[in-house]
Amino acid sequence: MLSKIASSPEEYLIRGNDSLSIKGNIIFFLFISFISLSIAFAFFQLGLWIILPFAGFEMIFLAFMLLYICQKKLLHERVLITDKKVCISFLQRNTGVSFEVDKGWANVVLDKPIYKGHPYRLFIRSKGKEIEVGKMLTNKEKIEFSKILVKSIKKV
Repeated sequence: MLSKIASSPEEYLIRGNDSLSIKGNIIFFLFISFISLSIAFAFFQLGLWIILPFAGFEMIFLAFMLLYICQKKLLHERVLITDKKVCISFLQRNTGVSFEVDKGWANVVLDKPIYKGHPYRLFIRSKGKEIEVGKMLTNKEKIEFSKILVKSIKKV
């Protein structure tokens, strides 16, 4: 998801699609756990005890995967275009990586995929260095964002 934060200097925030909030994930987990463990406990009452531990392992695995997804939600990219520089920051929780290039030397490159069905890749290159931007965007959003970047970087 691409959103423009400021106009002067231009600043863009790129985040993943938050289809379900943390509260929604908790409710989903509790609902699925209740159903799965209820069925497993009913089989346990019938003497088929082996089903209950597997249902428990499934719920533990589901909990870890939902935690992993919630951590990935915190990842976002920030692109700041000033009069002289282009700054790209990748932020996840408390750690961050920054990439800064001169606006005059910056090139925007949109690589088309070799194979059908693979995503486009959007790069900002300068003096032999490059960094991929917009990993969380769809192909359509990457094409639109590349046009915005080219227009912004070429502005004098």
